[in-house]
Order: sequence, then C-alpha cells, then structure tokens
Amino acid sequence: MRKTLSIIGMVIAIINIVYSFFDNRETGHMFGFELNIWTYRLIWLALLGVILNGYLKETKRVK
Repeated sequence: MRKTLSIIGMVIAIINIVYSFFDNRETGHMFGFELNIWTYRLIWLALLGVILNGYLKETKRVK
C-alpha cells in the first residue's frame, strides 16, 4: 500500500512539473501563495526526490 502511494505521488509530481512547461505561465500557486515558476518547479522536483528516496528505501527493506 505504501509503495502504491509513493508511485502515485511521483506521478503527480512529474505531471505537475511537465505541465508547468506547457502551461506557459510566469507564476505557480502552492498553498495559496504565488511563486516564481522556477521556484514552483524546484519545489515539485524536491518533493519528487523525497518521495523517490522513500520508495527506494522501502523496496530495499522489503527484499
């Protein structure tokens, strides 16, 4: 169950990052705040890295 949620989280993060390039906007919105688009992308990329790290640790622990 935990691995499934990690995969879903990674897919959502990737979709947000890719969509921000095609949306052609100057700012991103996160938690009600308006952020520079590159800061927005960096936050989502960091979130993706944290989720991926947890996923990899979980798969190593199961084996």
